[in-house]
Amino acid sequence: MKFGIMNLFPAEGANDHQVLQETLEEIQFADQLGFDSAWLAEHHFSRYGILGNPLLMGAAIASTTKQISIGTAVLVLPFHDPIRLAEDIATLDVMSNGRLKVGVGRGYQPLEFAGFNSNAEDSKEVYAEVVQILKKAWTEEDWSFEGKHFHYSNMNVFPKPTKVGGPTLLHATVSPDSYRERGLRGESIITSPNFTPLPLMKKNFDTYKESLIEGGFDPREFEVPFMQQVWCGASSEKLEQAAAAAFSYYRSLKKIIPGSEEAIESEAKYYDAVRRNIDLLTLEKALTHGGNFGSVDQVVDNLGRLRDNLGVTHYIGWFHIPSIDRRLAMDAMENFAAEVIPQLREKTPVAVAV
Repeated sequence: MKFGIMNLFPAEGANDHQVLQETLEEIQFADQLGFDSAWLAEHHFSRYGILGNPLLMGAAIASTTKQISIGTAVLVLPFHDPIRLAEDIATLDVMSNGRLKVGVGRGYQPLEFAGFNSNAEDSKEVYAEVVQILKKAWTEEDWSFEGKHFHYSNMNVFPKPTKVGGPTLLHATVSPDSYRERGLRGESIITSPNFTPLPLMKKNFDTYKESLIEGGFDPREFEVPFMQQVWCGASSEKLEQAAAAAFSYYRSLKKIIPGSEEAIESEAKYYDAVRRNIDLLTLEKALTHGGNFGSVDQVVDNLGRLRDNLGVTHYIGWFHIPSIDRRLAMDAMENFAAEVIPQLREKTPVAVAV
């Protein structure tokens, strides 16, 4: 099992410069502690997350760290020019010596679609076309593309990435149908199913693996990343502080997720359910179902269940939860690296890298 850290870059009541610089320092610290990866979220137009360009931050990380992989979680493809994005991804891939992992998604925040004059109803089509264009840009010469939203003729894009075919794209996956679609196409996934019961998660992950096999792919060749808020330590007082931060974060999501009139038709029911779950959320539920919170033994046991029941091979811990004390988060990272990671690495075979 591999281990990473997640970074949202929230800045409610904080100094922008300080948020960016301190997050960079935390990733450098994670590199020193032996974490395998650091993941960067893309968001725009609000203090929910102030990093609009994960690839630019990735360049800073590449130049100041030695081993840690740099992941995007996720690049919102409908907001990007596909040619510029292909160039920027390949450049960072080369400059980091192949340490880049590219998570991609369609986006969901109405404010962001409005800010980019982008139609959420078109996002699935745009997303699919950008994926095709990225692959062509990284693998072909004198290529052309004729789609509904993009048109190119006789194109050559440089530089080429370090790996033939370019970095593997990890597709943000939420709905049961999307697990099957990704599996049939042999696409890698990345997911963060907080509050989803373990039996339902197992059903989704089993669907993905079965669909990979049905599509002619070997599931053992695919990493299975799983993102989750986490805190581990011996102090019950600090545990409650971490749970309170998680509770506050989840309640804040109502401000940014689309309402029934804003969501695209195929996702309206999903976001309505999310809103209902947020309304029913309590501090106790945030502690028991909102992440992986507890003592070292409890956290290890929970990770063992994710590994054994879901086949998770790459656990991405979100330590610096919005509003949590920074020192508390960094102490949890240190505890996790010293006491949790060695136990899981000893018990788990090394996964095939994507």
